[in-house]
Amino acid sequence: MTVNKTKLEEYANKVYRGDLRRFKEKQQKDSSYAFSLFYAEQSKTTKGKRVAISSSQGTVVIDKCKRKCVVCGKKYDRDPGDFQIHHVDGDRSKTTTRNLVLLCHSCHKNIHTIANAKLKDHKVNNKSTSSKKTQSPFGLPSFSPPSFAAPKKKGRKKKKDDDPWWI
Repeated sequence: MTVNKTKLEEYANKVYRGDLRRFKEKQQKDSSYAFSLFYAEQSKTTKGKRVAISSSQGTVVIDKCKRKCVVCGKKYDRDPGDFQIHHVDGDRSKTTTRNLVLLCHSCHKNIHTIANAKLKDHKVNNKSTSSKKTQSPFGLPSFSPPSFAAPKKKGRKKKKDDDPWWI
């Protein structure tokens, strides 16, 4: 089967946008509820709790996708064990049929690999720009005094005759 790269990118971007939104929400919660009990419970995961998809929902999703992988077109009837139902926005707690599609295992893996790489790039790029703006915990800008190198002393060069007698 040939992979439809535009569909693959489209679904990966949707997962990435959902993951990015949840990542930013988590950052906001972590900074505003630091060291509280609420913080400890809420920061365990960035995604919602998994909600099981009912068999009737699964059947509706399979029929909606015409019994094929929506990315590569692999037929569901040949190997149903190789298929997975994918949450379009990446949030496992939203199980509406509009948020679910049928994917073969390899396309599902590729979508999440691409989305995770994009999120990792965002975190790296965001960390490098935020590290320049360091602030104290009290919201005041941090101050680091300038460092100066000690000036080199100019003096005469030692000669062999200048060595003390005890060396």
